[in-house]
Amino acid sequence: MTFASSPRSLKTSTIKPDLIKKYLAKKQELKIKSHYFHGVYLVNLASDSKAYVKASRESLIYYQQLAAEIEAVGTIFHIGSHKGKGLSDTIDQIVTAINYILDSSPKYTKLIIENAAGQGGTVGSDFSELSEIISRIGDRNKIGVCLDTQHAFASGYPLKTLMDKFEQSIGLKHLAVIHLNDSATEFASNVDRHANWGEGKIPLEDLKIFLANPKIKDIPIILEVPGAGDGPRKRDIDFIKKLIEN
Repeated sequence: MTFASSPRSLKTSTIKPDLIKKYLAKKQELKIKSHYFHGVYLVNLASDSKAYVKASRESLIYYQQLAAEIEAVGTIFHIGSHKGKGLSDTIDQIVTAINYILDSSPKYTKLIIENAAGQGGTVGSDFSELSEIISRIGDRNKIGVCLDTQHAFASGYPLKTLMDKFEQSIGLKHLAVIHLNDSATEFASNVDRHANWGEGKIPLEDLKIFLANPKIKDIPIILEVPGAGDGPRKRDIDFIKKLIEN
């Protein structure tokens, strides 16, 4: 999973065809199976500014079109925050924006909504919100959900029953990828802060139950833990692999 631009800006730049060609050759050489983009942190489809929603929408369209060029799965993104207005007041504009992005996305490129931790009025910390939004989307074949374990834990969903709750509320057919992260904050804190596995608040027994669930057997897993400050290390990945194998 990578960004296609600065994660802290809605501005984009043109990627030259020769660089895309070089990447595709390297991707084949290294046998990279799945590449996901992560939308920039500033995207907010729930903003009360029409100009900001438009800029967010255009950023995601850029990501989707580039994803198709590099044969990526699609773009994982956060819907954003309504800043306390509530989903009922913002769902129409959110769904309209998502449908517009999907209409502008290449045929086989997925737009993947990530569940939120619930901080600052963010949309999607409650699975029922994601379900309601998805139910109103026109082409649901192009929509997926990224399940972030830290965000779920911070939203009050224990890992040991997480997949049952997801299946009941959203449906397994929409699960596209998992962000497997420990939590630096307490259960139901609504604070988005990741920790390395074994150093956070999520019980390891719950993690083992989650990883052993056959419902996620074929779902790609991505780590977003801090590592030593520069992201996941080999030992972080090996830690998870060992739990899966055992």
